[in-house]
Amino acid sequence: MFNRFAAALHQAVEALAPSQSLLEDFIFHWKAITHYFINNKDEKCPVQESNISSHLDNMLVILEQEEYQTERNQTGPCMEHLLQHKILETLQTLGKADCPPGMKQLVLGFFTNLLGKIQQPLLPHVNVYKPVHRLIKCCGDVKAGPTEKEEIQFLCLVCAKLKETPYLINFFLEDPKTSSSSGRASRGGIKKKVSIDPSKMEFSLMNSLLSLVQSPDTRIAVKACEGMLLCASLPEKSSADCIVGNTHLADFLAERLCLLYNALPLSMDPVDVDSVEAKWGLDVSSDADDTNAFHGKRQLISLVSWFDYCDQVIKVAYSSIGDAVASALLDRFLLPILEPLLLQTSEVGILTSTSHLCKFVKMCESRQLLAVLVSFILGNDASEEQQHDLDQHKLRQRLIERCDHLSDEICIMSLKLFETLLLKSNEHVIKNLVLRNLETRAYYNRQPMTLVQAKGSENISSNSGNDRDNLSNGPENFEPELEFDDDFQTKRLLPTGEDSDFSSESGSPRKMTEEEEVQMGIHKLVNCFLILVPEEARSSLSGDVGYDMYLREAHRQFRDCTVNCLPYDWPNYVTPLEKCPPNPSFCEGAFLKVLFDKLLRMLDQPYEVNLQVTSVIAKIALFPHPHIQEYFLDPFLPAAPGCRTLFTVLSKVVSDLSTRASSISDFQKQVMLVRRQLMGLVEDQQKPVTSPLFNLPYIDLLEGVIVLEEFCKELAAVTFVKHHASSER
Repeated sequence: MFNRFAAALHQAVEALAPSQSLLEDFIFHWKAITHYFINNKDEKCPVQESNISSHLDNMLVILEQEEYQTERNQTGPCMEHLLQHKILETLQTLGKADCPPGMKQLVLGFFTNLLGKIQQPLLPHVNVYKPVHRLIKCCGDVKAGPTEKEEIQFLCLVCAKLKETPYLINFFLEDPKTSSSSGRASRGGIKKKVSIDPSKMEFSLMNSLLSLVQSPDTRIAVKACEGMLLCASLPEKSSADCIVGNTHLADFLAERLCLLYNALPLSMDPVDVDSVEAKWGLDVSSDADDTNAFHGKRQLISLVSWFDYCDQVIKVAYSSIGDAVASALLDRFLLPILEPLLLQTSEVGILTSTSHLCKFVKMCESRQLLAVLVSFILGNDASEEQQHDLDQHKLRQRLIERCDHLSDEICIMSLKLFETLLLKSNEHVIKNLVLRNLETRAYYNRQPMTLVQAKGSENISSNSGNDRDNLSNGPENFEPELEFDDDFQTKRLLPTGEDSDFSSESGSPRKMTEEEEVQMGIHKLVNCFLILVPEEARSSLSGDVGYDMYLREAHRQFRDCTVNCLPYDWPNYVTPLEKCPPNPSFCEGAFLKVLFDKLLRMLDQPYEVNLQVTSVIAKIALFPHPHIQEYFLDPFLPAAPGCRTLFTVLSKVVSDLSTRASSISDFQKQVMLVRRQLMGLVEDQQKPVTSPLFNLPYIDLLEGVIVLEEFCKELAAVTFVKHHASSER
């Protein structure tokens, strides 16, 4: 009480007395603080009962006022006094001892305000750096301490200052054996940039942040995460090497992820897992406000948020730090914890762990972590697969096999995982799964071919059901008209009956221009997919219904896929046959084999499975590699003996459809009604209870026809977009 009265009395005297200089006022306030410690013998008296806080505030105000009145880049007398008399070192000592009680809180606040409000660079001064560094080491030493708020504010401000001037981080690397800072002061008290041997250095700032990130106060932990992120992103090799070699950052991130994952329930619905959207540091609604609550949601949000933080650290960190964190996640989480769960035999466990892995892949944005996830799932092999070879990577083999699992849920979840991988910008994904088996063009028939293979004049562009014989009899008998040039490598579609528009005014045929030939070729390729499903089996009266929608979506998806593939340096044209290995044997690979097998059985599979299978194949077809375009989207490809292509598989499905549809009365009417049902145009109360339609043993067939029809439209749109893009090169 007496101290407060004395402070008020002093302020009254100051108002009546002649004004003093800023330096005199500054010295007065500092002496008032030192006199308190000289005269006060009661060490247990809390600092709140003294006037130390007001004196420190006045000192800061004076320094701000002095800087405002001083020319830029000039140091005023008050700041010179603070530096020369090592006032900050004295305050740091008092703060470390927390004498009187609460002094540490005041000192942290003063340092934070000083560094934050004074514009001139202070950290390069030794008499600033040293006490700042010592105060950093005092932070986080007491778990859940009363000064955590002030500690994290101080540390985050230091991190922000280092982000502005990264080389200053070298002043915060210390040899723990000597406890002396690296480098020496230059003239004027400014430290010079020095070389650091990181294998002997201690990074106190990161260590303090690692202590505070474990605070039970979520706000403190989030701010500590921000500080760690700033430190990891500094473009200084010395600090990066020190963080990797002499701190526990990578291990801590991985261990926290393991802890959060082990807290999850053993069984979770994949729909629930996919529905959770969480970013680290963001507040989430309470359980009472959650309209989509499910068992384990809180734990899952915590896990997803922390995974997102790990991913962000890897993304923005110095490359060596990112590699170290990604490697720690592999060694401590993916291999020992997640892999055994993925390889288990329990269907519930398989479904849950696969949905978690799919969520991780979907969320991943950092290049290094994505590479680790891809290697973990697929292995590192990029050589051509061979028939009957056992997959050396057990997890890859198991996940591919589950794409044809007896459980439809596991089948769909496994396919979703691969679809998510294909959407990521990582060349190894498409190369490991598909491209490595297409690089030699072994799917291409190398035998000499006649100039015109097909006999007869079947118009492949006709929409008439009477003109479907070649297609419905299977791919082996479907031979559209082709013309080959001298080296049998470049093929061009011959104009058929529908090309009568290309004639002169006199009625005699005229030669098409090169652009017209290209457009005619694209038109025929597109039509091959559009008319593949027989007219009498279609659920829409016009075969191109919805094609425009697929075309717009294909443009967008192909653009995004092309952007992802820009770093891959892929060729624009197929490899000439003479540059490919002679007499190769084609192996479609384990992944394509499963996809084509599932596609062949699409008339007997559930609707949801067919949607997922066709979605994965469509994603593959979008990749802008010439061999993928040739193998997946060229109906006129002369396939090697025994080689399946996407078009030949679809042709077999159509052949099977034609046979089965002919034995079902009113087949098209039933298909159209099922389409309306799937589109939600048939109300439940409108469905006849005794109607055989919704109780048919062949409902999978009817739904499969609709998926087949829509898939062909989607492939037609992708074909148009890709071939149109190729023609503009």
